[in-house]
Amino acid sequence: MKKSEKIVLALAAMAIGVLLIVLKDNFIGIVMTVAGLCLIVFGIVDLFKKCIPPGVVKIVTGLLVILCGWFVVEAVLYVVSAFLLVFGILSLYDKIRQKFKCSTLLRTIMEYAVPSICIAIGILLLFHRGKIVDFIFIFSGILALVEGGVLFFNAFSEE
Repeated sequence: MKKSEKIVLALAAMAIGVLLIVLKDNFIGIVMTVAGLCLIVFGIVDLFKKCIPPGVVKIVTGLLVILCGWFVVEAVLYVVSAFLLVFGILSLYDKIRQKFKCSTLLRTIMEYAVPSICIAIGILLLFHRGKIVDFIFIFSGILALVEGGVLFFNAFSEE
């Protein structure tokens, strides 16, 4: 991955962290609406390119995501949680299997921090019910900010 891509990824993780802290449980619904709007725009672009079937499918899917997206927030949270858990576990397993070690202790900790934080956020979002929902989203946002900082550090401290 290029350095510029790593910086963009770090900034995106930080932005998601801030949005999780500020918007809390409304964040997923807003993301679903934005995703639906993007699908509609991509469908309209396909229609202008005379790709009728894919364009219609994208527009209908976008409308369904917008109309039903706010009702399936629970399911989306479970899917995101599962994705983060699988990604974090596989990344951590890969680093352990390769016996990943850097020249400095700090760099080694930073390399293992990203998958560990993904696993922690996945576990938090898995248990997002109850009276502590706001705490879970705020703490997940803080962890996402930390992960963005780690990614940012890793992007600039490449060997």
